[in-house]
Parts: sequence; C-alpha cells; structure tokens
Amino acid sequence: MYTVEFESDSTVITVLCEKDDQEDVEVIIDEDNTVFIRQFQEYKNEYDIIAMTYNQLQDIVYAISSPEGMFTLKRKKA
Repeated sequence: MYTVEFESDSTVITVLCEKDDQEDVEVIIDEDNTVFIRQFQEYKNEYDIIAMTYNQLQDIVYAISSPEGMFTLKRKKA
C-alpha cells in the first residue's frame, strides 16, 4: 500500500509495510529532481536518509525486473 502527495516543491511517496514488520519508507522527489529515500529508525529516534538523482531511481526501478548483468538505460529527452 502506498500514498502519493503533491506538495508545492516536491512529491512525497509513502510506502507502508502491510504486515507492520518494517517502518514506512518515504520517497521524496524534490523540484530539482533530487530524490531522498528515508525511513524512521525507532532505536535511534531519527531517519536514515539516502540522496540520489532521479536517473539513479529510474535505474533501481528497471533493475528490479532485469536479469543478472550490467545495463545502461537509454533515456529520451523530454
């Protein structure tokens, strides 16, 4: 299950763990296409945060269904 929220300067996607085994994961896509992935860690009482480019996020999405190997995505210009 997930939610999508459009804010004035970013899009926030929250992915919830349906079995409640893990904390929610938030993907924040900033207006400059910087992507932040964060997850609250209760034992530290703070978030773990990863920052990446939007292209790196796209690579992760495509990699999920790829076979083993090294790949390069050809991106179309908008």
